[in-house]
Amino acid sequence: MSKKANRDVAARTEARRRARLLAQGRAVDEEEDGAGADSASRAPSTGFLQRIFPQAAPLPGKPDPLAGFSYRGRWQTLVSSLWLIPRNPFAGIGMGIVWGAAWIATYMYGKELPGTIASFISFGSLVAAGWIGWQRPWLYGFVAALLGYLIFLPYFVAVVAPVVISQGSTPAAVAEFLGINGLMQVAIGTVAGFYGGYLHRRMADPTLRRTAPPARRANGRR
Repeated sequence: MSKKANRDVAARTEARRRARLLAQGRAVDEEEDGAGADSASRAPSTGFLQRIFPQAAPLPGKPDPLAGFSYRGRWQTLVSSLWLIPRNPFAGIGMGIVWGAAWIATYMYGKELPGTIASFISFGSLVAAGWIGWQRPWLYGFVAALLGYLIFLPYFVAVVAPVVISQGSTPAAVAEFLGINGLMQVAIGTVAGFYGGYLHRRMADPTLRRTAPPARRANGRR
């Protein structure tokens, strides 16, 4: 939307506000009115991603995730990631083991009920990695997916690949599938971990908590 269109929308909104005030018999403060219109016209537009993921505050009561980390070199993000992984092994390594086991189960049982349940568990473990790994949620989702896929690979090579090759596929095609599928699973894990951490922060935000409705008195009386 152009700046002129933004100003037109702000002007129409302000005109409706003033009409309501006049209808209620209330005076319109011209100075405040002008300031309000000015701020409305200067308000930045909200992006698509910001609408889907509104800004979430940090988790309350949590310390600095990089407290004790002193490296300030060129590869700070990489080194800090390697430093953070063992600080929360349950988030990355634990959920990676769960993901690997669940992904194997999806191949073992296919479209049967256990396979369907395992597929939900596999994705849920990646979200849980980000939820638990509050220090850097996307990192723990990435680690969980990568480790889980490394656990899944020997099963696929030993059990699934021979069957696929016997049906006409070539080893090169199987290797290509494993490479592409691995990249896709790691990308999904990174996004799922980010979402798990984001969801954790949003649900822990005290400004979003609703107060419980007052309990009704006995016999339906208030």
